Amino acid sequence: MATGIFTGAKVKGLFPTNIMKFKLFDHYDHWDTIMNLLLDAEQTEKSILEGPGQTSFIEDWDKRSFVLDQFPDLKSLILSCCTNFCFVNSIENVIIDDSWYSIMHKGSKVQRHRHENSVWSGTLYINAPEGSHGLAFANPTIPHRMMERQNATNPSTTYAHLEEVETGDLLLYPSWMEHFVPTIDCDNRTTINFNTAYPVYQRQDNA
Repeated sequence: MATGIFTGAKVKGLFPTNIMKFKLFDHYDHWDTIMNLLLDAEQTEKSILEGPGQTSFIEDWDKRSFVLDQFPDLKSLILSCCTNFCFVNSIENVIIDDSWYSIMHKGSKVQRHRHENSVWSGTLYINAPEGSHGLAFANPTIPHRMMERQNATNPSTTYAHLEEVETGDLLLYPSWMEHFVPTIDCDNRTTINFNTAYPVYQRQDNA
């Protein structure tokens, strides 16, 4: 019988891309306090948001945001997660280079994008109500699949993966990996987002 040739066949996934999720809710006590402070914080033009919401993200690198500097205990907790992330992925340790907040309301979304001039990026969910969505990561292999015709979906061929989250979750992911937020169905979806750099390349305005 020809079926015998499949007895030892193995599937090997090559070149995996790792993201990590840390559950920080029970390790920090001031989620509501941060939420209220961010609601009253300064905001910029909504360059990265579509729909109702506010953010401190600034596209001009000479006027970047450093929101996490206001919360040193939380920043220290995040840095310990970054160190673990680097260890697991066998890369040199990084520092947080800039950080900004985003508050999204019902009907808003974030278009597909990546984070230039950053090693790894992170998103901390200060408030993740039901209907808020987490982060959707686009499959980076899709543009290279020039002739394939899929007749089913599997982890290698799916267009994107939506990682759902809860309040207090921290996602760390490669900055080159394009991601987006689908249209949400709630108010006050609040995140603090950040980029990282190797210490030797840290930009001077964050010295």
